[in-house]
Amino acid sequence: MHGFLFNLMVELIENEQRLDLVFAALADSSRRQMLANLRSGSLSISGLAEPFSMSFAGVAKHIDVLVAAGLVRKVRAPEDGRSFRLELQNQSLSEASAWLAYHQEFWTNKLDRLETFIEEEGQ
Repeated sequence: MHGFLFNLMVELIENEQRLDLVFAALADSSRRQMLANLRSGSLSISGLAEPFSMSFAGVAKHIDVLVAAGLVRKVRAPEDGRSFRLELQNQSLSEASAWLAYHQEFWTNKLDRLETFIEEEGQ
């Protein structure tokens, strides 16, 4: 039983750390734009960098943040097997969306109850 609880605690901590990485990655408008550009399909690093007026090193740092957050993954380009293409990864964003939905429902319910209480008190 102790092993189960320990594993559960480790999983909860890892989930929180993953959420921190996702929300930190989404906090930057350039990274959000990169994710939007990947919606139409995978892109090379240079293709992803093209619309931005930043150095290749700057783009690479943004890509590293997106990869660490699990929002993007690098895959070997089938054309040459040496270069990489970037594509969206859904799991981390789905986890973040679920977290937001849970908390939105919680606060909506709290506000609904507060509104009902205020209306009843006013009568």
